[in-house]
Amino acid sequence: MKGQWLLLAAASTVRASFWMEEIAHQGKASFNPDTSYQVFRNVKDFGARGDGVTDDTAAINNAISSGNRCGGNSSCVGSTITPAVVYFPAGTYKISESIIDYYYTQIIGNPNDMPVIKGTADFRTNATLALLDGNPYTAGGGLRFKSTNVFFRQVRNLIFDTTDIPGTAYGIHWPSSQATSIQNCVFRLSSRPGDVHTGIFMEEGSGGLVSDLVFLGGSYGAQLGNQQYTMRNLTFVGSRIGIQQIWDWGWTYKSLAFVGCEVGINMSSTNVGSVVLLDSTFTNVATALLTGRDPTSNTGQGSLVLEGVKFVNVKTVLEGPGGAVLLAGDSSGGLYEPGYVMGNVYAPNGPYHFNGRDPGFFPRPPALLDSRGRFYERSKPQYDHVPASNFLSARAFGARGDGATDDTAALNALFAAAAAGFASGAVAFVDAGYYLVSDTVSIPPDVRIVGEALASVVLGSGPNFSDMGKPRPVVRVGRPGDSGYVEVSDLIVSTRGGTAGAVLLEYNLDTPAATACGPGSPPSGLWDVHVRVGGFAGSELQVVQCPKATPGSAAAAVVDPACVAAYLSMHVTRSAGNLYVENGWVWVADHDVDDAAETQISVYAGRGLLVESARGRVWLVATSVEHHVLYQYQLVDTRDVWMGHIQSETPYFQPNPPAPHPFAARDVARHDPDFASDCRAATAGNGNGTLGGAPCFMAWGLRVLGSRDVVVFGAGLYSFFNDYSTNCSALGAGSRCQARIFWAGPTPPPAGWDATVDAGADAEKLTSLQVYTLNTVGSVSAITRQGVDVALYSDGVATFASTVALFRY
Repeated sequence: MKGQWLLLAAASTVRASFWMEEIAHQGKASFNPDTSYQVFRNVKDFGARGDGVTDDTAAINNAISSGNRCGGNSSCVGSTITPAVVYFPAGTYKISESIIDYYYTQIIGNPNDMPVIKGTADFRTNATLALLDGNPYTAGGGLRFKSTNVFFRQVRNLIFDTTDIPGTAYGIHWPSSQATSIQNCVFRLSSRPGDVHTGIFMEEGSGGLVSDLVFLGGSYGAQLGNQQYTMRNLTFVGSRIGIQQIWDWGWTYKSLAFVGCEVGINMSSTNVGSVVLLDSTFTNVATALLTGRDPTSNTGQGSLVLEGVKFVNVKTVLEGPGGAVLLAGDSSGGLYEPGYVMGNVYAPNGPYHFNGRDPGFFPRPPALLDSRGRFYERSKPQYDHVPASNFLSARAFGARGDGATDDTAALNALFAAAAAGFASGAVAFVDAGYYLVSDTVSIPPDVRIVGEALASVVLGSGPNFSDMGKPRPVVRVGRPGDSGYVEVSDLIVSTRGGTAGAVLLEYNLDTPAATACGPGSPPSGLWDVHVRVGGFAGSELQVVQCPKATPGSAAAAVVDPACVAAYLSMHVTRSAGNLYVENGWVWVADHDVDDAAETQISVYAGRGLLVESARGRVWLVATSVEHHVLYQYQLVDTRDVWMGHIQSETPYFQPNPPAPHPFAARDVARHDPDFASDCRAATAGNGNGTLGGAPCFMAWGLRVLGSRDVVVFGAGLYSFFNDYSTNCSALGAGSRCQARIFWAGPTPPPAGWDATVDAGADAEKLTSLQVYTLNTVGSVSAITRQGVDVALYSDGVATFASTVALFRY
């Protein structure tokens, strides 16, 4: 027995390893002129001790900043040529001032023995805000980076400890936007009298994903303000206020747990547009939610949707202004809320103000649920316990990743080898670099792939992708009819130059789902898999090649073919099924990220994300699709689709030229919109293609056609510009950038269909569509149902956006 205890004691002193610190690091920044630039940085190689005694501040900041990177006191406002992984082995890292995050940085700890970032008692808070400051304030009072342009960053597997810091303290300051995430972190916060500690402080941006966090103590677990966000699997224990909602247009919370808090979510600010809360629990909480909505509020302000929320020993579920109890709890037992709506409802017509419960408003498609009856969710795999020897480097298969060598054959060989070794746990590791490909890269069934630093980029180029009449995938996952399983994370698919026929990511794989009739697998998954078209070094689609046309100029209609860079960004095809996508950004660049002035550019891509899966079971979690000419999201003849929070933007150059230019040939097989027909939709206005003077030949934010069992929990569909001017969306301008932005109806419309005559016809092929908290900017019509504008922006003004709490088709 004594020997056994000695063995256990010895084992407890051995740090659990993680593959990331053991593999060979061969990643490169392909377009950085410094060929010695280091992508992977272990903080201990820069002098950090992690012994809980030494002040490691300088060493950690040196690890982040070395290599002439974008941040700190440099003039750089954005860069794709200085990516970095900053890795923390296990240990306790004492810091006496902020760790300063830089642009395009992934800060990652060992998930098997999570490192602790611990502030000292004399931690300096006079210049920066948090243990980790993701966007410091400058001496001039502004943020270091424009928050809505902060992309491509991660923080994961760390413990942030502020308990020794007196007074005010923050764990992370995070004004960030798309393609960013915080995952698997713990915040230890002081609850001493007089201390005001916050785990995450976020006041600006356009995100984004936060997941798998625990907040212990503090005055606030998180203080949050952003255009929109998806946050899931967060636990708050003993915080005075779990979440202080500073402002938003839309926010989707899922799988939250509040234990022993005074208030769960305080959304009483008049700057809160909408909140969705799903599959969550409040235990021993005095007041679960505070709202500021009252009869004097803007029509859409403070819209709230609760579904599948459990309250145990909660005195007040929802409290309004002046302490009014809007929903009482049960302080002696439990209460389950299957569904509650507060706000404007269209079912399908409206608006009518609703404040209450209606089970019919909350159908739950069984195919989208997990074994507990909650909507399915799954975190990005980190391969915590996979040995380093299982990782197959792209370099070992001859891939150069230098942005110049044709790596098509090498990548295909890598993925084939990973598939062959799938049963034994093989993982394809795509080292950081730009992998030029001249033909389709095929990802076969049964493969695991992980990239590095969000800088593993497959770059399609050449004549195979240049014919608009012959679309061709750059990356293809499975072939039609293939069955199997894949996991892909931290990968970007892009194009170089004129590639008008490129389908950047084509997903064909059908993953068998477990049913009562037999076993299956969980959904295949894409985590942090992004499509990026233009605006980065090496793309040949930057300000030099594709400057924006002069606003108001007729020359804008003459599009340079060298700037037409994608036919379709992402396609989930008819044969695909059982796919989970999380934190995917499908972006056609509106500006040059590497330009010192973030100058706007004109790059053209036809279609955004097209989902046609016949079998369905598709989850789109924390996704954004922006700046495509025809549409951003389109669902056609699919089923069992979960979306939330989704976000879209219309191209800044439209209507000069108008949609569908330069994609003049309508792809009927892929159900392209017919703008001439759509713009005859029946309205209370003149019905001649304009609505309130707004142009109609503009990209759709969302089209749902002929589908069934589609649920959308949070949608932000935005149109800010006309011909690069924001006058059309400015406060008080009447939201007139475009006439319509969201279409729901049958597919395809019958031959000869005329919206002005047949608008009342039944759409038998589109059934059970629910959209909870639809938030629109710049569009006169918020919803066009079967050819009729049923909701207008003016009906639901909330904050800057207009909000519909619930739309049922």
